[in-house]
Amino acid sequence: MLIDIRKYFKYYRLFILFIAITSNLYAKERQIDFRKNALYFEGLGQGLLYSLNYDYRIRQNISLRAGFTYWSLNPLFLLTTGKLSYTSFPIMINYLTGKKDNLFELGVGIMPAFVSLDGTEIFWGSEIKENGSAILGTATVGYRYQPLGGGLMGRIGLTPIFTFDKFIIYFGFSLGYSF
Repeated sequence: MLIDIRKYFKYYRLFILFIAITSNLYAKERQIDFRKNALYFEGLGQGLLYSLNYDYRIRQNISLRAGFTYWSLNPLFLLTTGKLSYTSFPIMINYLTGKKDNLFELGVGIMPAFVSLDGTEIFWGSEIKENGSAILGTATVGYRYQPLGGGLMGRIGLTPIFTFDKFIIYFGFSLGYSF
């Protein structure tokens, strides 16, 4: 099922407007030297099981995130024999606020996702072969520890995933390195 992303644009525009206004207010404060790049592993979160991510801070309080996850389960839910595969690419914009290393993180984004199910239903023996793609909405509300001078970083927070008719509250935790 392919989701029409145009319906989400009004929410993204409001979020981008909020970031632009608060960024201009924040830019008037004293700028601090900080590391802009981060690589981290996220458990659960936007990748459902895990994801590998790169985060680039455009400004001290705004970052862009791009991630990747691929996983496969076998057998699936004990009702089929076969394989469920999931691939997605979380793409997000985040607003960060706080003092020095301790930050509140608020983000919004999309996740192009691809799912494949290939197997046999065990009760009736019927073949199952399904493939699908979707663009899911996602968000982050959480805490980020990222030292200004770089080094070990961590994140924890709520990471809801949504479509037009479903909203799932999820959570994730991350560990990585900023440089």
